Amino acid sequence: MSHKAIPSAVVESLGNHRFSHFVCHGNLEVGRPFDASFQLHDGQRLTLLELIRSQLPAAEFAFLSACHTAEMTEGSFADEALHLTAAMQYCGFRSVVGTMWGVVDIDGPKLVEHFYRSMFSREEGGIPYYERSAEALRDAVQGLRRKKGITLERWVNFVHYGA
Repeated sequence: MSHKAIPSAVVESLGNHRFSHFVCHGNLEVGRPFDASFQLHDGQRLTLLELIRSQLPAAEFAFLSACHTAEMTEGSFADEALHLTAAMQYCGFRSVVGTMWGVVDIDGPKLVEHFYRSMFSREEGGIPYYERSAEALRDAVQGLRRKKGITLERWVNFVHYGA
């Protein structure tokens, strides 16, 4: 499969925003963790290595609505935290939500809607939004968990890294 290189302007533009939300496919590359990537528009991809090499001083929070963003590739060492979610932290995001495996498509939109409603609904006296993200994810996952017919694998998939 051929991939188009992502223009450096795309990576640089991430540095101009406090929040980023990726809705795409996450790709693992067995035995090549630096080649793990987000599959973007028009065949482009943003690799783990490109993220780690970037510096995003304005970055605060990223929500990765993509499969496999917090999953390690086969052959990774058990104590190695090298995946797309960690790469977002390495480049500057203080708080990141990712997934450990594939997401059921119908779960994503409702979970995300609940997440952002929770994160932005309260006045918290100067507490930055990225510091509210863990609680907002908990609220959203609890909402998903309460729905009838939702299996453990569907709601436990979402993880939070950071503040």
